[in-house]
Amino acid sequence: MKRITRIFHNWSVTSKFVGVYVLILTVSSVITGVILYVQAYSSAISQARSVMEQNLLQTKNSIDEKVDMIENLSQIIAFDSRIQTLLDSAFINESFQLQDYRYNVAPIVDNIMRQNTYIHSIHVYMNNPTIPELFELYDGFYSMNRIKGDMAYVQFMNDSGTQTNWRGLHLEKLLTVRPDVKAKADVFSYNRKIFSGRNDEVNGLVEIEVTQNVLFQPLADANQEVGSVLVLDSSSRVASNNQIQLADERLAELTRVLPEDSGKQNFMATIGGVRSIVISVPLTGPELRLVGVFPVSHFVDKVNQSIRTSFLVIIAALIILSLLVYYLTVKLLSRMKVLLKAMKQVREGSIDVSVPVVWNDEFTQMALSFNHMTTRMHDLVETVYKSELLEKDAELKALESQINPHFLYNTLATISWVARRAKAPDIVKLSDSMAKFYRLVLNKGNSETLVGNELDMVGAYLAIQKFRFEDRFDAVFEVDDRVRHCYTLKNILQPLVENALIHGIEPKRSHGTIIIKASLEDGLVVIRIIDDGVGMSRERALDVTAGKALDSKGSGFAIANIRRRLQAYYGEAQQIELYSRQGIGTVITLSFAARGLSNV
Repeated sequence: MKRITRIFHNWSVTSKFVGVYVLILTVSSVITGVILYVQAYSSAISQARSVMEQNLLQTKNSIDEKVDMIENLSQIIAFDSRIQTLLDSAFINESFQLQDYRYNVAPIVDNIMRQNTYIHSIHVYMNNPTIPELFELYDGFYSMNRIKGDMAYVQFMNDSGTQTNWRGLHLEKLLTVRPDVKAKADVFSYNRKIFSGRNDEVNGLVEIEVTQNVLFQPLADANQEVGSVLVLDSSSRVASNNQIQLADERLAELTRVLPEDSGKQNFMATIGGVRSIVISVPLTGPELRLVGVFPVSHFVDKVNQSIRTSFLVIIAALIILSLLVYYLTVKLLSRMKVLLKAMKQVREGSIDVSVPVVWNDEFTQMALSFNHMTTRMHDLVETVYKSELLEKDAELKALESQINPHFLYNTLATISWVARRAKAPDIVKLSDSMAKFYRLVLNKGNSETLVGNELDMVGAYLAIQKFRFEDRFDAVFEVDDRVRHCYTLKNILQPLVENALIHGIEPKRSHGTIIIKASLEDGLVVIRIIDDGVGMSRERALDVTAGKALDSKGSGFAIANIRRRLQAYYGEAQQIELYSRQGIGTVITLSFAARGLSNV
């Protein structure tokens, strides 16, 4: 498998396209062909089974019609009043009885024979011993003594519950010798008891014989070209003498697969190594059944021929489509080769390369992307070159940005030292607060800081502002120590405290108080900045919350700016609320997710 995969990987793109296409089309065609063949095969077999069953039923109906006619003729003879009167009367050999017997009774059988030529013979057996046999004139009426030794007749006559019966295939009962008959024929016979017209006694028996050839004449008209049709008796022996195509061994197989149930059967079986349709239909009268064996090959030949034709068409279509795919693949890859050549030039160091753009397909989009890439690379090279020229200047500015904070701290420390020597404690306190404030604001360039550092920075800021406001306000801190160890963004409290001083305490013109509370509530850091300043109206509070400017200097953006910063840092786990009433004061509440040292 690995070897095949390696060979496939080494193929050209054109070979891969054509090979995969042919493989997919071949597999799909084979699968479709198999499905269509199975469906067509099943449909052909289903139709053949239905048609053959109908043909066999027509043959059965033709045979049944003859059987019904024979049974009706026996009934006509058995219930003829003249025959019943003859069998009931004592024959005393009077001339008028003999004349009536000869000219009125005996010709009944002869007339029926003449009118129904398919009947082989009719025998009327008389239980009245006084009646003479007239076979020298008519071969029809015989004494019951002729059959008293035949057990088949004896059993039938002794069975009081049976009035009629069919006798299976046997040699005809030739009671009179005729010069035109050289051998006895194979016949089926139908027997009916003749009852007395006076009581329920059996006075005689009528037997109608029909030859095998005549009874099964419809088999000669059956379609024998597509199979074999024959008649089997209850012992699965062939009871018809029509020409059949089943050898002895195939007939033995047929009898083995036939179910014991004598009802109608239609199934598939293998007879003599040939898959065949087997249909069995019971016949009326004798215990026989009509059996047809039809090889499947006769019905699926056209299906096979259609499949072969379709296969040739598919092969031709596959060749034509493969050539078309090969042509299209070559044409498309020719444009890819142009792009590949340009990419090799770029790999070799030439970035001022472009490929022609034609049409508006995927290859065109690739060409446009390649041209855009080379243009961008050219611009980036120029940018990098210019950046190298300004690199030293950037390094100097970076050094300056590092030096300035240290210079500021050193300067404020020098002022504090001078103030101590001059014994000016206010200046010492002011310079220390200023140094602490700037150290916390700069935070070594980090954007994150501890909440404790933010609170210390606000404390330093308020200490500086007290000098300005001449102690006109008090600052109160109520802080949960756990909050001080949580992380937050730097410089989010000082702008809010500054707003409280400028817009709340300063316009009051009297002593004020700023309270800063910090606590942990349900996993959130909650910080409240409370002032008892002049407060603001509801409309002004809404404008402040929305980030609108409160004066010409742009004051009022602090809350909106801090909200955006917290949202970028905490997502939805943050909130800023503002509550204010004129003449009472303002409360600003910040809440955000508590992130301790273990969360960072």
